[in-house]
Amino acid sequence: MVCAIKKEQTIKLEAAQVYWGREACRVLTMVADDSGNLSGQYWTLDVIDGTGAVTGYYVLLDDGLAVDPELTGRTLVSVSYNQDDSAEVLAGLVQAALDALANLEAEVVDGVKVHYRNLWIGRVEEDFSGAALLSFESLAGIGGFLGRTSEGIEVSIETQSTEIQSNQTGEIVLDEIGQGQSASCSASFIELSKDRLESMLAGAVGGAFTPMGGSKLIGGGSSKLFQSLKELGGKLILHPQRLPLTDRSEDFIFWKSAPKPETINYSGTDVQALNVTFSAYLDDSKPEEINLYAIGDWTQLA
Repeated sequence: MVCAIKKEQTIKLEAAQVYWGREACRVLTMVADDSGNLSGQYWTLDVIDGTGAVTGYYVLLDDGLAVDPELTGRTLVSVSYNQDDSAEVLAGLVQAALDALANLEAEVVDGVKVHYRNLWIGRVEEDFSGAALLSFESLAGIGGFLGRTSEGIEVSIETQSTEIQSNQTGEIVLDEIGQGQSASCSASFIELSKDRLESMLAGAVGGAFTPMGGSKLIGGGSSKLFQSLKELGGKLILHPQRLPLTDRSEDFIFWKSAPKPETINYSGTDVQALNVTFSAYLDDSKPEEINLYAIGDWTQLA
């Protein structure tokens, strides 16, 4: 009998899909019901998954007498309650209903505030007009899949250190003391839809403006001067092309990152491309060992 021993392949041709952006987050401040006055209040909710597919819901507060608006193309999430329930009770009921949805997480903060966010990055639509008695705050999701690139994607990692020398040992380096690391990623994108251009040009350093009665313009200007790119940015994710999206075991992620557009070409002979460099920033919410970048299943810490 001949035993076939599998040898691990450590040499790769590794193309990757590039995702950048942040998750949509919302905060609902709940109020107490007054003799059924909240019955029939509703709002829409879009949830994006790891493939970029969006599922549309609408959340309806129902004391047993609510009229379902039956929104086309959306799935009902009914929150049943009793008339005159307190704001705290209602917040808990809403949180439980939202937390049960796939690709969404929700928690109650300060008793009456329901914080809920998508687990995946990307822009989604929302409409709170059916809930006039409730108040919402939102941080819009941005970005998503950035499309194909014309060349390979390059990740640069640099370690800063100070050499320790002594007069007695001349130019011999006795030791080095680490001072930090920096990381960046460069790519040249060729699938330049307007949405993707907006993600990369206006997502962190630029902006967008829609004139009254006109169409949106995207570009750069002074609107974000002196603001933190770390706070304006999002995640940068490189996902190996050979792996299904459900397998995140070899992803490369910058937890906090901002795109810095560099060049865009106009040519009758060359494919138009937008060259972008993404800088990585520390994410203080992640373990110190990996709070600049990480390789592996980052969803464990999302």
